[in-house]
Amino acid sequence: MVAEPSAPESKRTIKQVVIDAITANNVITNEELIAAVKTQFPKSAFKDSHAAWYRSQARKGLLTGTPIEIPAQRQSKSGN
Repeated sequence: MVAEPSAPESKRTIKQVVIDAITANNVITNEELIAAVKTQFPKSAFKDSHAAWYRSQARKGLLTGTPIEIPAQRQSKSGN
């Protein structure tokens, strides 16, 4: 019987990248958050709506177990 190789403990996830980025800089923009994810996961489809969802989860404490104080992002509307 051959044992399945376990995943390396150092394997990072998008969630871990987001947590690290937000805890290092709680005023990080969605664009900066996307760039941080794309640096680690270049083929990821991570986009603005994903960044907003993770930000919401972090505020509620659902990513780390403790709410993270994050200022609201201001969306600039083109044409205004």
